[in-house]
Amino acid sequence: MTVMTAPPLPFAPVVGVDVGPNAVLVEDTDGGRVFVFGVLSYAWDPDDEVGRRLAAVQLVDGKLAAVGDVAFAFAVTTVTVWRWRQDKATGGVAALVPEQKGPKRRHKLTDELVAEVRRRRDAGQTLQAIATRVGIAPSSVRRALDMTEPVPQPDVVDEAVAGDETVGVDEPDGVGEAGVVGELGPVPPLAVPAVRVAERAAARWGLLGEAPPVFTPCGSVPLAGLFTALPGIHASGLLQCARGVYTALPSGFYGLDTMLLEGVFRALAGQPRAEGATRFDPAVLGRVLGMDRGPEVKTIRRKIAQLAELGRAADLLGALAAHHLAGLEDAALVLYVDGHVRAYQGTRKVGKTHLARLRFPAPATVETWVSDAHGDPVLVVMAQPAASLAAEIRALLPELRRAVGDGRRVLVGFDRGGWSPALFREMFAAGFDSLTWRKGPIPDLPTAAFHPVTYTDELGRVHEWDLADTLVDLPLTDESVFPMRQVT
Repeated sequence: MTVMTAPPLPFAPVVGVDVGPNAVLVEDTDGGRVFVFGVLSYAWDPDDEVGRRLAAVQLVDGKLAAVGDVAFAFAVTTVTVWRWRQDKATGGVAALVPEQKGPKRRHKLTDELVAEVRRRRDAGQTLQAIATRVGIAPSSVRRALDMTEPVPQPDVVDEAVAGDETVGVDEPDGVGEAGVVGELGPVPPLAVPAVRVAERAAARWGLLGEAPPVFTPCGSVPLAGLFTALPGIHASGLLQCARGVYTALPSGFYGLDTMLLEGVFRALAGQPRAEGATRFDPAVLGRVLGMDRGPEVKTIRRKIAQLAELGRAADLLGALAAHHLAGLEDAALVLYVDGHVRAYQGTRKVGKTHLARLRFPAPATVETWVSDAHGDPVLVVMAQPAASLAAEIRALLPELRRAVGDGRRVLVGFDRGGWSPALFREMFAAGFDSLTWRKGPIPDLPTAAFHPVTYTDELGRVHEWDLADTLVDLPLTDESVFPMRQVT
């Protein structure tokens, strides 16, 4: 069997140093960046030695590059890389902070300078403005502020108002009123979860319906790329439709929205099964959910079982289909229906179905998929074993009409598996038009019936055919006929 692989992605947008076959290191005046398989995975500022060391360690720990490749790219010895890994393993990221060389005291931060920094900070100056005025780096300004207790700002304002005076603020050249606004202080590299002990205790005794998400500030968020799925989740109507169908889960810490987002995020991260939650750090998954930690596998299974007991999965699918079709502004809807066979790998006894890929019968489930004119999914239902596509379409017609929600005619396309003149007549009566391939032998048409037809697609390509547009009568079992338009 031949395995086809996609070509590798470009590693980096600029020239850098190869870190083995999978990564590229780029270091310039803006700092450092590591691209893994073409994706920016690590970045640090020019003076952030901890971030640089952490990237080197994680490249080795994640088996993305060998120790020798990392040492060569980062211009250190293999012993240094080994020592960094040992420091992180024993003391965490904090152990990667480089030891201070030279004098062991802050020789620049004299008592007078620290007092001046505090005075300017209390007056509302930004860190950069203070650093420019006193001639030290912004990082030194932060250290000076950490050495002193802040003066309560309301007291300063009250004294100024009581004395009918204006507080003078020294501003660097070119800085107006916007420069007076104080900036946020330094944030932790990773979010420190909000304390949820009281909420968890209330949920334990059934006194909390669900805990709302709470996000805390941080410098970086692992799995933050999952946030890019939120617009798509909102457009699909998943959360809105689920609230209308299920109302809410039984009282507990993790609510309906949180569990649905957890399932979608986990599937997008490559772990669609509940057991896949064990492959994520609970704190990492909790950060993208706005929780102190992600739910455990037993919690996920219990919540899924609670939803399954309600037996409203079909109602949720119908609501999602109605939400999708309501957003289509076309006067005439176009839907495509097709059957799919999915090999079953579970432990239950499932009937065998012919698998085209394997070319022999095997345990499998049959699904009927409905998509719109753009190929976007609308509805998927489990089909009865050995059921024909014509029978599945007939059973889907009431559900499709409820999803459309109005009297618009719908053109339904399908392959020869749905060929049934009786079905065509039922669809027409229910407001559906059929589009399929003719099944069985048909008489030849005269040459005069064909005419040249051209079509220009959205890419500007011109397609030409010789087509015959005729009307045919399809015989039915009750000896009547059903007329249909035939394009040959």
